[in-house]
Amino acid sequence: MRRTALEKNNKKAVGGSVLAITSFSCGACVMVLEMAGSRVVAPYMGTSLVVWTSLIGIIMASLTFGYWMGGVVSDRRPDSRLLAAIIGSAAVMTLAVAFAANPLLGALSVGVRNIYIASVIAAACLFAIPSALLGMVSPFIVRLAMRDVDSSGGTVGKFSALSSAGSILGTFLGGFILISVFASTTILFIVAAVLGIVAILLYGGGWKQAVSIIVLAILFGYMSERGEMPMKPEGITIDTLYNSIRVMERAAFGTDLKIRILQTDPMGAQSLMYVDRPDDLYSDYTKFYDLAFHYKPDVKNVLMLGGGGYCVPKHLAATRPEAAVDVVELDPGITAVAREYFNLTDRENQRIFHEDARIFLNREARDGGPKYDAVFEDVFGSSYSIPFHMTTAECMRNIRTLLSDDGVFVVNIISSLDGELFSGIYSSIAAAFPTVMIYPATYPNSAGTRQNIMIVALASSDVPYRSPEDDYMARLLSHRWTNHFEPKIAAFTDAFAPVEKYSLKL
Repeated sequence: MRRTALEKNNKKAVGGSVLAITSFSCGACVMVLEMAGSRVVAPYMGTSLVVWTSLIGIIMASLTFGYWMGGVVSDRRPDSRLLAAIIGSAAVMTLAVAFAANPLLGALSVGVRNIYIASVIAAACLFAIPSALLGMVSPFIVRLAMRDVDSSGGTVGKFSALSSAGSILGTFLGGFILISVFASTTILFIVAAVLGIVAILLYGGGWKQAVSIIVLAILFGYMSERGEMPMKPEGITIDTLYNSIRVMERAAFGTDLKIRILQTDPMGAQSLMYVDRPDDLYSDYTKFYDLAFHYKPDVKNVLMLGGGGYCVPKHLAATRPEAAVDVVELDPGITAVAREYFNLTDRENQRIFHEDARIFLNREARDGGPKYDAVFEDVFGSSYSIPFHMTTAECMRNIRTLLSDDGVFVVNIISSLDGELFSGIYSSIAAAFPTVMIYPATYPNSAGTRQNIMIVALASSDVPYRSPEDDYMARLLSHRWTNHFEPKIAAFTDAFAPVEKYSLKL
């Protein structure tokens, strides 16, 4: 009697293999959608922990609502064609994200200044509906597959496992392959195409309709790659394994010179270069790395943590060709962009390492790597996009280990002098270096203004006095903060470094 009742309640029977494909595919699509979502939002709001938290939280909340609604609806109408309509709607809403994201995110980035609120609104508006629709799939499939109450546990377990397996595949496929190969819009079209095909199969359509969906997805994807679809922000957009990169050109302020800009974070530019003078430094703060050569004139080898547009390594190659430079850049895609758009070329005494800077430091400090005369750190994308593990006392001790006995460490921090973020990083550096000096790059007499602040730390406790070599160096030295500074935050550690909490106050 139980078997008969269940079978009668399932209004349209559907094969177990189709249900299995549906469960697996929808599980994969959820994770790919989440991965692509981070790239859709990145050009406007960055890739900080706040943005990721908003995406994950909204998608999980939407899935939860979808699970509940899927159970309710499937009990009332256990029809595979209704499930097909739900999945088809998810496909349409995923396509809508591609068309709506650009204007929505542009308006939010201008109209809502609080990154917490803006990122939650963005995630909710773009991804709540497709995620909720996909959340309805799992309980619906279990209801359709249920033939016998006695085997209900096995049915639930089977399709839960298939959905989880799809989610695992989607995570690795999205993170390792799709984002590295396709633009964000193209990935959304792929997700929509997969959902459309599944909906057709569930509805009882044939492969001809499925093939038509595939052809349309390829066409839309090709158009998006050529910049003819709306998900292309201003300038050239390049998605890499780690970043969504924008390359733009502007006229330099107050001049007719053009500058080229590399941006991985909407809150600021990561590299700026004169188009006609690629070896000159445009950003004022980058010029303060030359202070290393004042405090140690015989610098022979430099370690640069963070490549970006490779403006500083190119400047060193042009002005101090005798100095060997090792650059550690996490993203090979950044280096490729620097080669194509920022005049980066190979030279004999320059090496590039593509890995996390902290991993590099840990290994070289542990294995007794080369001693550097100067270490430059410029890995903070903006005031709120900060890799915390590069701010801690443990990290600074590794840097000190790799410096020669009279070496110089120079780091760029975007903060204000009276901010907790700067205070914590200062304390971390002071825990490893006996001499720490502060150089506000733009407003040398202001403690409350957010700006690029350079910290110059010496491995030696003796500060050598040398007269400025020229007017250029005299100007840099005049920015030194000579007022009393007392950090109000203890050193950050690998166990506790709340950089997001402090940086967002800025």
